[in-house]
Amino acid sequence: METLKKIANTILEDAKSQGIDFAACTVSESEAQEFNFAAGEFTLMRTLFDKEVALSVYKDGKKGSVAMTGFDEDKFHTLVLDACAAAESSEPDDAWEIDQSGRHEVFKAGELAGDLDKLFDRTKEFVADVKRDYPKIIMEEGSTEYSRGKTVYLNTFGTMYEVEKGNYEYGMMFSGHEGEEGSSFNSTGAVTDSLDVPFIERSLIRRDLADTEKQIHTESIDEKFVGTAVFTPNCLGSLVFGTVLGFISERSLIEGTSPWADKLGEKVCDERITVSLAPHDPRVVCGASFTGEGYLTEDYEIIKDGVLKSFCIGQYGANKLGLKRSGNTTYNGIVEAGTKSLDEIISGIDKGIVIGRFSGGAPAPSGEFSGVAKNSFLIENGKITKALSETMISGNLTKMLFELVDISSEVQEDGGGSTPYMAFNGLTISGK
Repeated sequence: METLKKIANTILEDAKSQGIDFAACTVSESEAQEFNFAAGEFTLMRTLFDKEVALSVYKDGKKGSVAMTGFDEDKFHTLVLDACAAAESSEPDDAWEIDQSGRHEVFKAGELAGDLDKLFDRTKEFVADVKRDYPKIIMEEGSTEYSRGKTVYLNTFGTMYEVEKGNYEYGMMFSGHEGEEGSSFNSTGAVTDSLDVPFIERSLIRRDLADTEKQIHTESIDEKFVGTAVFTPNCLGSLVFGTVLGFISERSLIEGTSPWADKLGEKVCDERITVSLAPHDPRVVCGASFTGEGYLTEDYEIIKDGVLKSFCIGQYGANKLGLKRSGNTTYNGIVEAGTKSLDEIISGIDKGIVIGRFSGGAPAPSGEFSGVAKNSFLIENGKITKALSETMISGNLTKMLFELVDISSEVQEDGGGSTPYMAFNGLTISGK
């Protein structure tokens, strides 16, 4: 850690000599030990090293940011000159601001002493479990790793953070096969700080594998109807709440494209929906300790009982918009679970679709969206009746959020947050 602090201090002293008003430097190094496998066989074991320096300088209301890999001392001065040149060529903006507290904090999180032998055993165990319990699944590719990193943040106001974190991570891409028939690709992955639980028993992995086996043989639907869409946690996170975060982001608010720009304190969805951005939640592994502007992160609710409680903006956005800075600008989303099981929710749906994956463009500022539902199933009279080939879906996200049917008690916890299944009415569903 002392080496990182020395590098950050050296670069900032050089930056000050160039006449900047203030600056911030982040120096990090990490090591990852990784096991790779494909088609049920180990293919590679490797160790990856990463070193990076990032610098932002501010002068006369202008900001310049640059980064470099490696700790080559001969290039530090060039880094400073490049940052100053980037600032000089940018447009002035008095909204730029970084933390001026001068605080010094030390953070340690996760597993700082990785057990590679146990990681290898868990990896072998997972490959064997899949072969035994899901014989129609082919693991196209996958990896597990243990990584540990150190980071120092230092700015010219004396604010300094020392961060040391370690965690395990796994990710797999797989598909189902029987004879010449095969399913679409599916994937799963998570970050964890413990190897106490076998990978196959974590979160919703077994359901994902079982569903993929059922999707080998698919059928199309010829009709077009308005029905209920049940979004899996993966799909919900990427389509629905990825869009919600876009609605409340600094960029959309400043550019005037957010449909929720004037909705603070108002109801924007069903009252059963509560969403937090919480890097310090125990379900989040190694969440961010500080923001890019050098402020300590805090957990907060963006939606509480359907009411928009906060935007997701940093100090720059707060200054531009005349608002209060958010507690963080991470994507560690916690969506509060419901009380009904997924099976109970499906049993009450007359006609609809379970959507495992969505392929389409981002919703328009008005909320309108359309695309292809993949890894999906048809629901009829309260039961899943068949796996579907690619099916078109469309709707309006801002309206859909008020058409909530229910939220599942089952959740996917992947180390980055917690997300349930959610069912909404009013989606247009049609064969491709």
